[in-house]
Parts: sequence; C-alpha cells; structure tokens
Amino acid sequence: MDSLVNALTGQGTASDPRRGNRYFSRRLSAQEIAAAYEGSGMMAKIIDIPAMDKVREWRNWQAEADQIKAIEAEEKRLRLRQVIREAETFRGLGGGAIILGLPGRPELPVRSIGKDGLAYIMAVSRYKLSTGPIIDDYADPDFGKPQWFRLTTTRGQHTLHPSRVVMFKGDPVADLLTATDDDRLWGRSRIERIMEAVQNSDSANGAFAGLVTKVRNVIIGIPGLSDLVSTEEGEARLNKRLQALILGESLYNATLRDAGDGSSGAGETVDHRQVNWAGIPDIMMAFATFMSALSDIPATRLLGKSPDGQNSTGKSDDDNWNKMVKAGQELETSPCLDEIDRYLIPSALGSIPDDIYYEWAPLDTPTEKERADTFKVIADALNIVQTMNLIPDQAFAKAGQNTLVEGGYMPGLEGALADIPENLRWGAEQQAPDDSDPSALVTIEPKGGDPVSRAGGGNSGNATADAWLTDAGPIPLYVQRKLLNASDLIAWAKDNGFETTLEASDMHVTVLYSRNPVDMMQAGRDWREDQRGEISVRPGGPRLIEKLGENAVVLSFASPDLQYRHNDLIEAGGSHDYAEYQPHVTISYNAPEGLDIEALQAFNGKLVFGPEIFSPLEEGWKAKVEEN
Repeated sequence: MDSLVNALTGQGTASDPRRGNRYFSRRLSAQEIAAAYEGSGMMAKIIDIPAMDKVREWRNWQAEADQIKAIEAEEKRLRLRQVIREAETFRGLGGGAIILGLPGRPELPVRSIGKDGLAYIMAVSRYKLSTGPIIDDYADPDFGKPQWFRLTTTRGQHTLHPSRVVMFKGDPVADLLTATDDDRLWGRSRIERIMEAVQNSDSANGAFAGLVTKVRNVIIGIPGLSDLVSTEEGEARLNKRLQALILGESLYNATLRDAGDGSSGAGETVDHRQVNWAGIPDIMMAFATFMSALSDIPATRLLGKSPDGQNSTGKSDDDNWNKMVKAGQELETSPCLDEIDRYLIPSALGSIPDDIYYEWAPLDTPTEKERADTFKVIADALNIVQTMNLIPDQAFAKAGQNTLVEGGYMPGLEGALADIPENLRWGAEQQAPDDSDPSALVTIEPKGGDPVSRAGGGNSGNATADAWLTDAGPIPLYVQRKLLNASDLIAWAKDNGFETTLEASDMHVTVLYSRNPVDMMQAGRDWREDQRGEISVRPGGPRLIEKLGENAVVLSFASPDLQYRHNDLIEAGGSHDYAEYQPHVTISYNAPEGLDIEALQAFNGKLVFGPEIFSPLEEGWKAKVEEN
C-alpha cells in the first residue's frame, strides 16, 4: 500500500474511521434557495455583496463628449445600472436574464435598431422562464442558447426570441450524469456551495443567543419540596414564600430543586450559577471565517470586522476583494453588457461608432489626497506626452479634456468647454513660423529688455539676449507671467494707502528663478493654460499681503496650476533658492512708513496672467524697476 499504516491508531487500515467519509451533492429546489436567501441575513449578504460591488462604481465610456452624454442619459432612462445589479443577484441565486424591449414581434429575431429603439429592459429569474431546444449550430450567433424562451406572467405566457434575451448564468455545473439540461444551461446557485457553512454559522449564533438568557441562573433549594407541592395548601404556602424569596429576580432565571426533608437541619438554599463564555466567541468566529473563505468575500467586507494582525489596515483584504470583483466584471458581467450595448448604443446615438468603448471604473474610492496625487501624475504624464510632439495639438486637446472630464478632476469643466465655440475649444493646429509673416514670430522678452524675435527679425540691443538666441544650450533661466489686469491691483493699492506701485507692465508672477542652467526646449509648455496661453486665479481663496526681503510688499495667493508648473520646471533641471515656492505679485518696493501691512484686507479679485515669458536670468534686474 502506498500509504502510511499505523496499527495503533488504525490509520491506513480497514479500521481507519476516515474510510467511512463520503462526499455527496444535492441540488436545491427553487423553494429551498428562496427560503435560504430570504431566511438568512448572512446568506443574503453573500449573494447581494458581489452583485452590488460589480455596479458600485459602474463604467466610464471612451468617446466624444456628446456621445458619452447621450449614452449615459440612455442608461439612466433605462435604469441599466439597477437592472444589472438585479440580474447579478439572480445569477447568484442560480441564474436569471434581462429581457430587452425591442421593436417587432417578440418571437422573431432582431438584428439592428435605430435611435430610441430600446423601449425597456427588465430582469427576471430563470424560474420564470422555460426554454426550448438548445441551438447547437456553431455558425449561429445564438449558439448555446435555446431556440426560444417562454416568459410566464400573470397575463399568460409570452414566447421570446433569444436575440431579445440576455442570460446571466450561475456557477458552471460539472457536465456529469447527475446534471439536467436545465442545470447545464443556467448553472447552479452559489447558495448550494455555501449552504452548510452558513447553516453552521447561523446555528452557532442561534445557540449563543439561547445562552444569553441563561447568563445568570438562580437555583433555590427547599426542603421537602416534593411533599409541599402535593397539596393545595402547601402550593399556596410555596408561592407566598417564593414571592418574598425571589423578589427582584427574574422568575425565568430561577430553578427550584428539592433540598431534602430538612430532618438533618438543612434549610433553604439559594445558589447563583454564572455561565462561562470563554472560548465561545472564538468558536463562532471560526465558523464565520470558514463561511467567509467559501464565499470568497473577506471577513472585513462580509462581517464588518476590523482587520486581523498587528498594524493591519485591511488594505490587502480590500485589494484582493477588488481583484475578485474585477474578474467577475470582466468574465461575467462584460459579456452580458456587450449583448445589451448592441442595442443600447444605437438607441442612444442612432448607430454604433467604431471607436467607442468603455472601461470599468476603479473599485476603490480614493481620498482627497490620493485624488490630488493621481491628478498630479496624470498632469505630468500629459505634459510629457505633449512635449514629445507625437500627437497633433487638436487631438491631444480632445484626449486631455476627455481625461479631465471623465476623471472628474475639474468640476464644471465640461460645461465650461461646451460654452466655447468649436473652433476655439480644441485650439488651432501648430504651424511652423513663416518668415514672411511677422505675426508668426515667437517673441521672448529678456527681463528689463525689449521683445526679441526667435526667428531673428528683431534687435533689442541686448547682447545677452542676442547671444542666447544663437546658443540653444542650457542657461540660468527666468520664467514669468505678466499680470494682465494689473490696473485692478494698482487701484486697490492706492485705495489702501500705497503712494506708489510698480508700473502695470512690471507686475508679474515668477514661475521659475533658476540659477541652474535649464534647457528651455526641455521645459515644454504649460498645458494648464487656455488657448490664449493665459492662466486665471479665481476670486477669493487664501491670500496675504506681506513683506518679502527688506522692502518688497507682495500679494501672496494660492494657485495649484502655478505650483504644478513650477514643479515641472524644477524636474526639467531648474533650481529654486527657497525651500518652498509661493506664487506672489510684487506691489511696491516703497511702502509708506506707518502702513500697517498686517491690518490690510488682501486684494480678493480675479487675477489674470498672460503667456509664459522665458528669459535669461539677470541678477541686476531690480535696479531697472520704476514706480509711480
């Protein structure tokens, strides 16, 4: 024998108790499945949780914005998300189907439909459908489906062509002799696999609940009890005695016993017995853990318990569960949705575009910080792709806007874009500068100097700028954006006691002040700016009037766009003299004496900054600044 034989324990011999072990299977009837689902709260959770989580975050369509809007509106009208959840619940109970409300006679096939052609969708259990012979022609698009379905309702029976029915099959059934044709078609209920584990867990809970009433039991011993209750007079005396004896005690937690005849002097005895709960919670949790394992649902999700293990956060459990749900979406739900989308998309759009598809939305819900970090990663990736010049600007703008809208990173973006004319929304295709068209020349302004043409058409008289234009190598770089509505800030300053301010043309926000040499061409451009190259800071938000250095008075404000762009330039090789970057606009270098800076209410209006201006870093620029 190729096994261990132990004569003392009987293991491996004819007396081995394991030799009597046998597995058996029993198919549950529809009534038993319904009773288990409706009678056990834990059983209902095991069936409902996968169905709920499959549609919890739903799906993201990849298409034109107006197409996505139309499809999502059609899904909402048909309550597709809710119906899919109901159908997935039927799948867990042993199978179900979605019936499509398509034009034409129900018993005839439907090949295509037009706009608004899908009237309704509804989910039904397999037990409301009877089926005809199975289609076994491999060339038939409905191979494996019945030749017809018959729906039973209160109004009678209705024959349906298989093209009008989408099947949500249960777990696969082993194709053995015990399986019926109906079981092979629909599959089996998930309840059959977990029935015993759930029953054991529910029984343990029920047994424990029964012990709760016996948490403290009172035992009263009365001499001659049996003789005493044999007469009516004795019974009356006993009742009167008990009323005084167990005053304040629960009658149901008191147990009477005969304490003898009292001849030896023994009197009444009252004992209290406390139930010991040690080990019971562990036993109950063992049953629950086994049930969780069979259902493939983590205990943190199924039982709502905290994660096990020191310093455990439960993230690994959540990640594993999300992978299980993702697999169910791809292997079970997606094929069914694909059948529905054959009619949903043309019902919404009138036809099925070739390049339209969807992706399942992520199952985890990120925190605000995680969303911000993800947005930063996406923004950086978009910036890198744009600088590679692999995609035409209009196509890139469409894809980038779609990414931001679908990700929900910029609320209100879709509506704002819809208000922009089509010829401006995506931007014009970039054209190479034309020497015959002076307006096509790109201008670069050295700090303190005049604009200079990169195409060689201008002369600022600035030797540094001219040298830079003939040398494309890295240089210490300064990047700024002019404040286009500087007059608003100047008016505020004059109203608040500033005698002089910088000229409007000198008011700006510094994006980069890098002593390190930077290759300007590697810096790319800021995709966050609008089609005019401008960036706006909305009114309000965190703002301060403060002094920087010895005499500069500045308006500091929060701008994630400028912060991200500054970080981009640092990653391109730039440097920064301070630990942190704080966007600000210098108002004046000559604040009047006695002006209480801390008491000033900061300028709260909109700030509009012009296109980025790249220039060589000039150390002595401050001496050229004038105020009026």
